Amino acid sequence: MHRLHIAEAIALDGEPLSGASEAEAELIKTRVAETGKAYCAAVAWVIIDVLDVDADQLAAIGRLPIVLFTHSVLLHSSGDYENNERIKTGYATSYDGRGIFETSDTIFVLVGQGFRKSVSIELLNQVPSRSWAP
Repeated sequence: MHRLHIAEAIALDGEPLSGASEAEAELIKTRVAETGKAYCAAVAWVIIDVLDVDADQLAAIGRLPIVLFTHSVLLHSSGDYENNERIKTGYATSYDGRGIFETSDTIFVLVGQGFRKSVSIELLNQVPSRSWAP
């Protein structure tokens, strides 16, 4: 897969979305308390609708056919991700459209504006899960 295609897959473009607002603060606190999951604040983010994946198969295991790519982690409650690290998550277990993206082990708080786009599973598999801390 050509590097240009990978860069386009994670570029900050697509359908503009707003991140979490102060109004979601209580909801975030409640979700963290209920689940015991780590939380992660992220900026410069892209919600990726994964094409060519079996959504029914994912639903059977409690997953949605979407992943998150963030160009910059602000903080991670357990320190698993470093400040400014770029990460690609696994499939979401929930996404509320208001800036809270949840995976099996982490609640991501999406800060500021982000984007949403569709990417093929083949191309998405070429994007590293963790990389490029400046």
